[in-house]
Amino acid sequence: MAARAGTQMLGFTMGCSLMPFGLGGATVVVLLLEWLAPDVIPFTLTAFWTLPPDETAAFGDAVVSAWPVLLAGLVSSLLRMPGAIAIRRNMPNLPPNAVVHVLSPGRILVTSTLEEVFNRWLLFYAAIAGAAFADFLVLGFAGAHPVRWLFEDVLIPVADWATWHQAHDILTGYSWTVGAALLSSNARFRNGHAYQGWFGWIWSWYFGVALFVITFDHGLPVAIAVHVAYNLVLVAAHLLIVRAHPVIIEFPDAARDPYA
Repeated sequence: MAARAGTQMLGFTMGCSLMPFGLGGATVVVLLLEWLAPDVIPFTLTAFWTLPPDETAAFGDAVVSAWPVLLAGLVSSLLRMPGAIAIRRNMPNLPPNAVVHVLSPGRILVTSTLEEVFNRWLLFYAAIAGAAFADFLVLGFAGAHPVRWLFEDVLIPVADWATWHQAHDILTGYSWTVGAALLSSNARFRNGHAYQGWFGWIWSWYFGVALFVITFDHGLPVAIAVHVAYNLVLVAAHLLIVRAHPVIIEFPDAARDPYA
């Protein structure tokens, strides 16, 4: 499987894209608003960090609620395994500039956790304020609200329909800025998986929505657990079929990517 941007993922539908500037900026925005204007974000800083009374039952319920998207990702990953085997055999022929990153269980644990903390919490919170600010900046100060209209009357209803109303209460049960923030932060999550091709790009959007539903229903720790568990299952499948850990092969000089 080739990535046009010069990054190669072997074998399965998983990837994390954390940009330090985005993470740092979101953190600063959230902390400043919590200090200076706590009413802008309709959730407390720790609102989604509460553990459910029965963590095991909550994890089971979360997996059941997300099973269609989890199954789709697993099947897609298994279908890609033969290609991963072929690429693994060609690894001795990689150019000298290739950098191989082994996706060990420990690395999966860290990156999956950070991805949830970023996308389902910090970036989501910051995007709520960003939606309100953008609405004010784009003619909202004059009484017109094209940004609000775009989300409230077009994007949120379309997303609600496209997800079979699984996230209806989140998209429509709060201020429009919450639904806008979900779509904005989830688009960032989806774009971080663009190297997986069109199916991975679409699938990751649905996976992100499912994780948002889990976060609202059961808390962020359960969403982290589901994300980590799913990726570890894929690592186990890769080890069983390919007989090696999955890797990311980075080509600093994309023009020399032999698989592009």
